[in-house]
Amino acid sequence: MVRFTLRQCTYFRAVAEHGGIAQAARALNISQPSVSQALEKLEDVTGLVLFDRHHARGLTLTLQGRIFLKHVTQLEDQASQVEREAAGLAAETAGEIRLGIFWTLAPFYAPSLIQKFTKKVPGVSILQQEMSLADLAHALRQGTIDLALTYDRGAEPEGLAFTELAVLHPMVVVAEDHPLAGRRSIRLAELAHEPYVMLDAPGSRTYFEGLLAENSIAPPISYVSNSLESVRSAVAAGFGFTLLVMRPPTDTTYDGRRVKTLRIEGKVASLRIVLASREGAHRGLIFRHFTQHSVEFFAGGV
Repeated sequence: MVRFTLRQCTYFRAVAEHGGIAQAARALNISQPSVSQALEKLEDVTGLVLFDRHHARGLTLTLQGRIFLKHVTQLEDQASQVEREAAGLAAETAGEIRLGIFWTLAPFYAPSLIQKFTKKVPGVSILQQEMSLADLAHALRQGTIDLALTYDRGAEPEGLAFTELAVLHPMVVVAEDHPLAGRRSIRLAELAHEPYVMLDAPGSRTYFEGLLAENSIAPPISYVSNSLESVRSAVAAGFGFTLLVMRPPTDTTYDGRRVKTLRIEGKVASLRIVLASREGAHRGLIFRHFTQHSVEFFAGGV
C-alpha cells in the first residue's frame, strides 16, 4: 500500500528543482514549514535520504534523491494524464462503448457505423464483438457489453430496452436461371414443393421457420449452412430457394454465379433492427450520442 501522497511528491520535486525549501515554498505559494514537514514525512515513509543538507548551500539531491526524482516526475505526469482523462469522462467527451453486434448484421453495418461515430467523437473508442442473438441478450443483462446492434427477435426481451433503427422485410432468393427468376414477386405458398436452402444461424432459423409455418408450408430442405454467403452460393448453384432479410449490394455470389431477389406478396412478419440496452442501466451522454448517431445512420442521415 502506498503511504506517501502526490502532494508530498510535488513538494519534493519543487525543492529539487528550486534548490531549497524557501525557494520551493515561494514557488508553490505555501509556508516553509509545510514543505519541510512534507519532505520529512516522505523520507520517513520511503526510508530514503533524498537531500544532503548544507548550511551554506541549502539542499542538494543525493543519489537516492536523483533516482527517486525520476520516478516522481513520471508519477506526476501519469497523474496529470489521469486527471485529464477523468475530466473528459466527467464531461462525457471521452470513454468507451462495449458494443455487441449480431454476426449477420456486422458486415453490413458495423464498420461504417463505428467509423463515422469515432470521427464525430474521437475521444470515444468502440470495443465491438460479434455474438449470437441469445448471447447478446445475456451479455447485456450481465453488464459485459453496454449496447447491442441486434434484431428484436430470437432472444427473451425481458429486462432489455430497444431503440428501433430499421424495419427489414423478408425476401425470396432464387438462382438467376431458376424458372421463377423472371418474376418480381411471389407468394410463399407457391414454394411449398420447391427445395429450400436453410440459413441455420441462431435466431434467423426460428424467424424463417415461422414465416413458412404461417403460410402452412414445409418445403424439403436441400442444403443447410449458418453462413449467409454459403446459403446464397448454394441457391445460385441450383439447390433451391432461400429466405433472407439482408441483401448484399451485389447479386453475384462468392463463386461467381448470380441470384435473383423476389418480393413476397401478402402480409409477412417483418424484422426490426434495434439498438438494445439493459433496462435501468446508466445511459450517459456518450451512450445517448451513439444512440442518436445510430438512428441517423440507419435513416440515411449520416
